[in-house]
Amino acid sequence: MGELITEEVFAAPQWQKITYRIVSLLVFALGINVLMIKNGGWLPFLAPVIFFIAVSMFLYSRQKLIISNSEIRFVGGFKRYSISWTDITKVDMVRLGKYKTPTVTIYYSGGKLNLNKSYYLEPQFTRILLLIETRINPELYTKGYWEVRNQLT
Repeated sequence: MGELITEEVFAAPQWQKITYRIVSLLVFALGINVLMIKNGGWLPFLAPVIFFIAVSMFLYSRQKLIISNSEIRFVGGFKRYSISWTDITKVDMVRLGKYKTPTVTIYYSGGKLNLNKSYYLEPQFTRILLLIETRINPELYTKGYWEVRNQLT
């Protein structure tokens, strides 16, 4: 288990952040327009759902994964994670969905954290895998993790 040279921050690409923020503003404006409909019947009841979608999209664009020598931090969303390297109990990777997107699941004493390749894209996801492989004890990885990892390389 090696030491990391610096703290590294991973986030969505800039173009993706800008797109989500613009669309979240448009969805928010849609929610306001729905509220202003006078004879909408059941339509105004959709406004809270529309506002929730707008806020979720905005928060999704603010998510960051921070990997340091002491811990893994995931910030910017509805839930924040701060996982010490010693709290990690198991690391697994599976391919999910129609396009078989790799998803790493880090199990720790308080729950689990999923890291999806579709959010971080190829270069960042590969770097994340290298960093966690540097810091986490090799016995904590499942057989499925190594099978998917070998398919990625």
